[in-house]
This record gives sequence, structure tokens and C-alpha cells, in this order.
Amino acid sequence: MLYYSFRPNDTFYNRIETHPYVQFYINDSKVYYNNKQNRAGQFASNEKMVPVGAISLYELNIDRPSDSVIYPFITKGGSRTAFRTVSTTAFNQFQYGDTISGSYPLSASISRDYLDGGTVDVVGTTVNKPRLFALKNTLDYYNYLSHHYAYSSSYGDKGQQDMSFISIPSIFYGSSIEKGTMSLKFYITGTLAAECKDVRRNGELIQTGPSGSTGSGSIAGVVLYNEGFVLLTGSWDISSHQEDYIVGGGNTTAKWVYFGTTGSYPSHNVPSSSFDMSFQGVNYVPVLTMLAHAPKGELNHSSNPTYVEYGQTQEIYNPAYGKYKFVESDSVAIKNTVSSSYADPTGSFQKQTFISRIGIYDKDKNLIGVAKVANPVKKTEDREFTFKLKLDI
Repeated sequence: MLYYSFRPNDTFYNRIETHPYVQFYINDSKVYYNNKQNRAGQFASNEKMVPVGAISLYELNIDRPSDSVIYPFITKGGSRTAFRTVSTTAFNQFQYGDTISGSYPLSASISRDYLDGGTVDVVGTTVNKPRLFALKNTLDYYNYLSHHYAYSSSYGDKGQQDMSFISIPSIFYGSSIEKGTMSLKFYITGTLAAECKDVRRNGELIQTGPSGSTGSGSIAGVVLYNEGFVLLTGSWDISSHQEDYIVGGGNTTAKWVYFGTTGSYPSHNVPSSSFDMSFQGVNYVPVLTMLAHAPKGELNHSSNPTYVEYGQTQEIYNPAYGKYKFVESDSVAIKNTVSSSYADPTGSFQKQTFISRIGIYDKDKNLIGVAKVANPVKKTEDREFTFKLKLDI
């Protein structure tokens, strides 16, 4: 077997930019991701064992019985290693040798919170909006894109506004949400009541339709592209339709601040309203490109048994070996695979092989990867090839 080292110009790194399309549809207290339905398994109602509208990280525990699921665990020892989710107090309660376990599968989906005006404490911190208050500096930073980002401005104080607060995990979009792709649609009894988009690509969610609808041209909220949050503060009536959008609040008129309402029947149910959110992400995929060369006059011999002529005596086939020697016979005939224009005689003998796969080895000659070609490539002594291998890293 021949080994070739990659030369300095045979390997290089680049980055592919992708824009994955993502859609969430919310209806009847359920979230649907990219229109995917549950697929029942043999042991679970959903074979991936995650809630509707969620994705499974690494897809561990696929359709397993409840008594045979895999889970992460750590044995408490002197290194004091523990899971990040285990507090110091909880860790100290374990005895040395105890097993600290977690659970799989891990899942991710969007979450929506309705934040009402609420009250503030003596220093002006909104009591019931800690997650929103944590974004105060971030919102003020993007004020250069639009004054609607400002936490407090002439457009209102977000700490005192009713709001639909939507969180999007980065696993759905990658590095950021692509500007100009965010679209929110509010349906009532299956009919589009209102739609808003970031048509200016500056984070403002402007109601764009239907044409002539109440609130057209108004800014319903903002989107944080890099952080994955949507803040909807539009408080105008987009329809005369009324439903129980607020738990315990009775029927109220449809507004953007109620976008994404979910709940459990009968305490909270909005069967006539549904919501659609779609966007594209910006995801960068690092790629390693390797050039593997097959030079002229090389790689034209094979240790494959089919490379030699069939039917030769075992004395020729078998090497001579002993305590101090291992000698292969130099009389083994090579099978002539050169084709000719006739059915019976073969063409003039030439050494040729067929390259079907390329092995990639580390510096210690450990096989770390195999690249396969769609069809074997005929390699003769007067031919040279360069195979381009790509690997996402």
C-alpha cells in the first residue's frame, strides 16, 4: 500500500454560507415545525420521543421502550466533575461514588410568552419581565438601526407595554436570522387577517397585508436577528374577531400582541386563530478540501487476489517463509484485463488498476476516513488523476 502526504497546496479551508428555511405553524395549542407531523413508532407515539414542533438534539433515544432509554451519567469522584445543570448545593449532597445522571433526548423549539404592562420596582426594573429586562442593553444598542428598538423612547416603554415575546433557539437558524426574511401571519378561521415582514431589513416588523387592512404600514414590533428574539408590541385591532387570548382575561380583540397564543383547553383555548412564522437563517459550514493525486507510473499494482491470473499452482501463489525470511514468488502471472475489439483474444498486456476508494490517514497512519467514487476509475501507467475530496468540519 502506498501512502502519499498532502503537499502545502493540496489542502485548504473555506466556508459555505447556507440559508436554511424555517417555518413554525401554531394552531390549537400545538406547534408544527416545517409542516412535519408526528410519526408513531413501535414504543412511542412520536418515534423521536420529543414534543410536537421540537427537534431532537443528536437524535438520541429514537423509539425506545421507557425502561431502556439511554442517559448521561457521571460518578462523583475527587475531580468533582458534574453536569452544568447541577448546582453546587445539589452536588454536595451526593456521596462519593454516587451516580449523577441526566436525561435524553434533549429537544428544542420556539417558546412564546405574553408579557402584560406589569409594574416596576423602586429602581424601575420591570418585575414580571426579567428576560425582557435582560435584553435592555441589546435593544438600546440596535437603536442605530431603528428607534423602535429602543427600550424606552417616544414610541413607548417596552417595560410598560403589552408584548408577545417569542424566543427562537439558534439551532434553527445558525449564526443569525437572515435580514428581510422574517414573516409573521395571523390567521382567523383560516383567513389571513394580517401579515408583517421586515421589508426594510432593519428589524422593523411592518404590517404589509392584506392590502388595506387595519394597521397596514404600521410597525408591529422588532426582531433581534443575532439573538433570535421577536418582540411584538402592535396593540391595534387587526380584526373584530374576539377570543380568549389572555388566560382569565375573557374574550379580547385580535392584536399582534396576542400572536402565537397557545394554551390548554378548556382554561385557555383559541381554536379559531392560528399563527405562522417563517424565516431563513444564516449558517456557516467550514469545509476542508483535499486534493489526492494519483501520479503517472504509480498505483498500477494491487494486492487484491483478483489482480493475478486464476488457476496458478499453490507453489507460485504461496510465499516462502520461515524464521528469517518471507519471500513472495516473482513468477505470479498478472491477469490481463486490457480489452480488445475481439471476443476471444485480449489486447496487449498493460498494467492497469481500478481506483474505487481513497483512504485518509493521520500522521500515525491510522485510517480516519474513506472516500468512495461513484464508479471505479481505470488507472493506467500513462494516466494521472487528481481526486478532490471535501469534508464538512
